[in-house]
Parts: sequence; C-alpha cells; structure tokens
Amino acid sequence: MDLTFERGDSQRPRGHALVYFRVDTEPDKVYASYIVVLPVQADFGKYVPPFLASHLGNLPLNDFSAFAMPPVPEEVSGHAELERLSDQRQDDLVFGSSMFSFDLPRMMESITDAVQSYSQLCADFFGRQTLSGTAGTESIPPGTATEAQAEPDSDTSFSVNEVLFGLMSERDKLAELSNLLGKLQFAQEGRDESMTGEVTEEITALSRHLPEEFQVLNLLAAARETTGRGSRLAQLYLDRCFRLSDGDTTTAQSLEAQIEELRGEG
Repeated sequence: MDLTFERGDSQRPRGHALVYFRVDTEPDKVYASYIVVLPVQADFGKYVPPFLASHLGNLPLNDFSAFAMPPVPEEVSGHAELERLSDQRQDDLVFGSSMFSFDLPRMMESITDAVQSYSQLCADFFGRQTLSGTAGTESIPPGTATEAQAEPDSDTSFSVNEVLFGLMSERDKLAELSNLLGKLQFAQEGRDESMTGEVTEEITALSRHLPEEFQVLNLLAAARETTGRGSRLAQLYLDRCFRLSDGDTTTAQSLEAQIEELRGEG
C-alpha cells in the first residue's frame, strides 16, 4: 500500500503513526487506527497459553514487531482531530486509502497492508541510520565524523519514549515524571552534562503527553535551577500535577498560590 504522509516524512518515519481511511459512500466519516513499530522483536508466543494460541489463526506471534490498534479502523470525530492529536503527540499522520463502502474484511486487509508498508519504511530508515553510524568508520580520520555520527537525530533517539509515553496512563506518566526528576537531580549533582541533557529531553517529550495545565515545562525549568528555591518549586509543581490528576482542584489552587509566592521571592 502506498501511504500518503500528511505529517511526518516517509523517508524518516517516527515508528508510530495515526493512519486513516475514507469510505466513498460516507464522505463525512473518517476511520482511523494507530500503528506502532516496536524497536525490538517480541515473541508473544511465550505469553499465550497453548489452548488460546490455537484460536489466533495465522497471527505471527513469534515476530510481533509491528501492529495496529484497534485492528480494524474505528470511526473518529474528524480529520481535524487527527491533525491535532498527531501534532500534540508527535505522531506521523498518514492516509491509507479510500474504499467504496465499509466492508469489515476489506478494512482488516487494508490495515494489515498499512502496517506492513509502514513497518517496511521504518525498517529501511532505521537500517540506513545504523549503516551510516557504522559503515566506513575505520577509514574516517579522527575529528572528521559525519554530521549523522556526531549528532544522532533526536527524533530517532527518543521515538521509543514517545511511543511508550503515548501508551501510559496519566498516573503512570506522572510516576515516570517523578523518576526522571530524580535522575535529573542526580545528574546535576554529579555535573554530568550528558545525562542532564538526555533527561531534559525525556521530560520535554513527556510534557507533550500531559495536559498543558500541569505546567511540566515550568516544573522542568525550576528543577534545572539547582538551588534550594528551584528544588522547592519543582516539588510544588510536581505535587500540583498529582492533585490535578486526582481532581483535587482545591489543593491544586493552594499549591499554585505557594508557587506564585515562592517565585515572587526570586
């Protein structure tokens, strides 16, 4: 299947994409699914009981490296919503195809073709990245590394995290945020600039998967201050995130007041 990339680049796929289809007899409707290409090969056969495996037909359980969920495209509110989601989540947005009418077997076949096409694009791209980072290294004099070798592409480096963050519940995302803040503090105390940069990128990526009202980027800025005031501000911001997630707006407002007061002292 020839996929049309409306957001993203077919030559540099991210490894996760919203794919949609249209039906000629229903011009106002859009059907979509979400494709994930795993960075490692997964053998699901190890986790499926034998009595159940016999009912799963020809699913490639021993090489479950790419899949779509839901397995049959579901109707969504519209194309604009897909654009918003793909932008917010940093997903590729691709158009699969149009068909005359909604036919379940045809839809299943179409999404299977889309998964195969998208996963092949990913295999080609990440394969090129691997080769560009390893081929010919012996013949390149020191200090003349290519741009791709010197500065790995950030989309490639963090595409796995983007996928994982997208699959987490909000509570799990906040737990991960708390863990990352601990790593950031450790890196800063050890003056490890490389780790500090990596964790900062991870928190920035995670912020795209949490509501704007959580103010994760403000939290990150406070945590980067490496002062007692910054540490206190970061803790207040984090506590506020958990309160908002729990629906405790009263306590969240109280924490917001404390944040403003502390920021005013600076």
